[in-house]
Amino acid sequence: MAVFKVYMKITKKNIWLVCLYVVIFFILALLFQGVAGRNAEQEYAAESISIGVVDEDGGPAAAALTDTLRQTNQVTVLEDNREMIQENLYYGNIKYVVRIPEHFMENCILGEEALPVTTMPGTYTGSYVDQQISSFINSARVRAAAGFTEEEIADALEKQEKPQVELADLRGNAGEMPAFSFYYRYLAYLVLCVMCYVLGYILIAFGRGQISRRMCASAVPLRRQRAEGLLASGVLALALWIFCTAAAFLLYGREIYESGSLGYLLLNSGAVVLVSVTIAYLIGMFVKNPEALSGIVNIVSLSMSFICGVFVDLDYLSSGVRKAAQFLPVYWYERVNNLVAEYGASADLVKEEILQGIGIQLVFAAAFLCITMAASRERT
Repeated sequence: MAVFKVYMKITKKNIWLVCLYVVIFFILALLFQGVAGRNAEQEYAAESISIGVVDEDGGPAAAALTDTLRQTNQVTVLEDNREMIQENLYYGNIKYVVRIPEHFMENCILGEEALPVTTMPGTYTGSYVDQQISSFINSARVRAAAGFTEEEIADALEKQEKPQVELADLRGNAGEMPAFSFYYRYLAYLVLCVMCYVLGYILIAFGRGQISRRMCASAVPLRRQRAEGLLASGVLALALWIFCTAAAFLLYGREIYESGSLGYLLLNSGAVVLVSVTIAYLIGMFVKNPEALSGIVNIVSLSMSFICGVFVDLDYLSSGVRKAAQFLPVYWYERVNNLVAEYGASADLVKEEILQGIGIQLVFAAAFLCITMAASRERT
C-alpha cells in the first residue's frame, strides 16, 4: 500500500488548503442564506416608496387618499413650495409627488380630471404609485355611483382591509425554501474545488522528475498502483462527504431530519462528490505545476458553478444557458437539490425525476473515470 500511503501524506501536507476552502464555503453559504433565504412571504410584500403629498383640498376624500398611500409607502405632507419640492426630488428624499387639487371629490373622483403628479424620470416608481392612486379613485367612483357621500366614501376606503398573502402548501413545504437547501446548493462548489486541488497536488507530485519512471520500473504492477490511487481518492472523497454531511446536521440537523428527504440529500451529495473526484483525477493527469492547476480549477469550478445554478439560480438563467448546462453534471445536482427543496416532505411525488438526476451524475462520473483510465494508459 505504498502508493496509498503517499496519497495520504501529500493530503496531510496540504490540509491547510482544504481548511481554507471549507472556511470560505461556510462563510459564503451562511451569507447567501441570509440574503436569499428570507421568508417567502416577504417576496410578495408591497414596496415602500417615499411620496410627497401637497393637499390643497383638505377634504375627507383627500385625507383618505393620503392615508391609503401611507399604508404601503412613506408619505410626507409638503407645503406648496416649488423650490423645496424640486430640491427633495433632486436629492432623492422623495421619489414621487402628488398634488391633490381643490374640489378633489368633484373634479377627480366624480369628474375626469387627472391628479397632477411629479416623479423622478427613469424609475418604475411612477407607474407603481399611479396604480395605487388609480385603484383608490376607481373604488371611490364605484361607491359614489352607489350613492355614498364623500364622508362615507372616505370612511369605507380607510377601513378597507389590506390584502394578505397566504402561500398555498401544494408541495408539503408551505411555499418556503428550507434553510439547508442553500447549504447543499453551494456544496457542489466546495467539493469540486477541494477535490481538484487535493488530487491535483498529489498527481503533480507523482509526475515530478523521475518519479513516474521509477514507478513504472517498480515491482508493484501499474494496475495495483492505479487501484491504490483510486482507493486513496475514494477514501478522501468519503472523508469529505462525511465531513460535509456532519456539518449539515450540526447546522440544520432537526430541520433536515423532519424534511422527509434525508435519503435524497445524502444520495445527491454523494453523487456530486463522486463526480468531483473523477473530474479532479482527470485534471490532475494533465497538469504539470501548481500554477496551472490553480488556473484550470478556477475556470472549471467557477464556470460550472455559474452556468449550472450554484451562484445564479436556475430560474434566472436563460433557456439557452440551461440547455447547455444539461451537458454538465453539476446542473443535475442542482436540479435534484431544487426538487427536494421545493417539494419537501412530498419529494416522493417527483421520485423518478430525482433518481434520474442522481443517475445522470453517476453516468458522468463513470464517463470521466473511463476517460481518465484511458489517458493514464496512454501516458504509460
